Amino acid sequence: MKRRVTVVGGGASGLAAAIAAAENGAAVTLLERNPRVGKKILLTGNGRCNLGHAGFEAERYHGTLPQAAEILQKFSADAYFSRMGLYIREDSDGRLYPMSNAASAVLDALRMTAERCSVQTVCDTRVTGLTQTGRGYRVLAGAQSFDADAVVLAAGGSAAPNCGTDGNLLPVLRKMGYDITEPKPALCPVPTDPQRVRALKGIRVRAAVSAVGSRGAMKTETGELQFTEQALSGICVFNLSRLAAMHGKELRLSVDLLPDFTEAQAAQMLDDLLSVRGGMPCGELLTGVLPKRIGEQLCKQMFGSANVQADAALRDAAQKHMLLHLLRHWEFPVAGQAAFSQAQVTAGGVHGRCVRNTLESKLHKGLYFCGELLDLDGDCGGYNLAWAWSSGETAGRNAAKD
Repeated sequence: MKRRVTVVGGGASGLAAAIAAAENGAAVTLLERNPRVGKKILLTGNGRCNLGHAGFEAERYHGTLPQAAEILQKFSADAYFSRMGLYIREDSDGRLYPMSNAASAVLDALRMTAERCSVQTVCDTRVTGLTQTGRGYRVLAGAQSFDADAVVLAAGGSAAPNCGTDGNLLPVLRKMGYDITEPKPALCPVPTDPQRVRALKGIRVRAAVSAVGSRGAMKTETGELQFTEQALSGICVFNLSRLAAMHGKELRLSVDLLPDFTEAQAAQMLDDLLSVRGGMPCGELLTGVLPKRIGEQLCKQMFGSANVQADAALRDAAQKHMLLHLLRHWEFPVAGQAAFSQAQVTAGGVHGRCVRNTLESKLHKGLYFCGELLDLDGDCGGYNLAWAWSSGETAGRNAAKD
C-alpha cells in the first residue's frame, strides 16, 4: 500500500511538495482553500513570475533557519522546471523568468506535472486543525477530515491575505508547542511622516536608502525609490522593510539622492549649478539633477521656502555643506509598519530550532514544513520563490519516505 501524504496549501511550496511526494511513490492529497491552486504565483514578478535567482547568496536570506543554506545550494530552478517542459531565461541582474514571460506558464507547468503524478487536488477546503492518530495524522477542514501517514504544511504566512494566506495555522502550531517568530510584513512600503512625502507622491528617483538605528546604518540598498502619499516604496525600500517592521519607530530611513557621486563630485556639481543658476529661486537650482518637487522640498526644509534666491541662500560654505549633507542623508522617520495586504512575504513563522535538516518537525514525526510558514524570508529578486520550490521539494520528498 502506498504511503499517504497530505499537503496543506496549494501555493508555490505546496505544489512543489505534492509533486515531490508523488514522484517518490506516495499517494498525495493536496488541500487548497481557494477555488484554484497557485493564485499567488500568478501575481509574482508583476505577472511575469520572477521564479528564482542565479546562484546562492546567503546574505539575501533572513530568519532562524540555517538548514536552508544547504537546501538552496543544491537546488537548480533551471533543472527543476526544464523537466516539466518550462524553459527559463536569466536577465542582466541574475533574476530568472519563464521564457514566455508569463506567470501562468509556471503555474501550468506545475499543475500539469501534479496531474501527471496523480496528485489529488481538493480546493475550497480551509484547514482548521491537525491531530495525531496512532502513527499518522488527521487533517481537519470543517466537517471534512483527511487521514495521512505524513503531512506537509505549506499554508504560507500572513502576507497577501487576498490570496488565502492569512497565517491561520500559526495559532494551531503554537498550541502544539512550536516556537513561532512573530510574523511581520516584508517586501512592502515603509510608512513615514505624511507631511514629508505627500508633496512628492508619484515621484521616482534613483537613490541609496539606508536603514539607520541607534548604532548607525544596519543595511543599505540602491535602486529606484518611489514616494507615495504616506510611505517610501520601491525595491530598495522593500528590501529594508523587514527591518522597519522589526524595529519600528526606533529606525529611520536615510536617503542618498546622489548615489553615483563621490563627495568631491557632489560639491563640484553644486558649485557648477550655482555658477549657472545662482540668480534663480533655490527650488529651481537642482532641476538639472533631480525632479523639481524634490529640490523644492529640500529648500523648504532648509530655508522655509523654495523661492529664496539660490546664491543668496547658499552664499557661504556652511550653508552649501548643509545642502550637500541633506542630499546625501535625507532622513525619514519610520511610522509603524505596512499592512499584510501590502506585503509580498512574511518575516517570521515556525522557528528553525523546531525542524530538522529534512524539514521534518522535531516535535512530531511525519510532520513537515516548507515555504513561507517557516521563519525564512528573502529579498526581492526571486529569492523567496527559490525557497518555495526547494523547501517544498525537500519536504515532499522526505515525507514520502517510510
